Amino acid sequence: MYSKYLYILVSITVLSQQITAAEDNFFSQSDKQKHFAATTVISMGVTGYARNKGYSKMESFFWGFGAAMAVGLLKEGLDGVTDGQQSSDDLKADVLGSFTGALISAQFEWKF
Repeated sequence: MYSKYLYILVSITVLSQQITAAEDNFFSQSDKQKHFAATTVISMGVTGYARNKGYSKMESFFWGFGAAMAVGLLKEGLDGVTDGQQSSDDLKADVLGSFTGALISAQFEWKF
């Protein structure tokens, strides 16, 4: 039972190490790391919930990806209204995080 959690933990750890290995890359900015982490967690949760409710891997993937991207788009929209600082790089991090979380989570049969 704990093997799926271990797999997720190891996958995210390895992925984050690969992404942040270069010092002067896209993910070296802490804001992008936060966007990636937040959307990964959201998409994993929604995808896992959808799998638990009996949706297929593909359907669950799109539910998780879509939910996390909706949050990311909403956040960027609010950034434009509150401080005028919308960022396409933030959206790129949101897409990568949403995709990663949904892809990992869709591989498991969630029972909770």
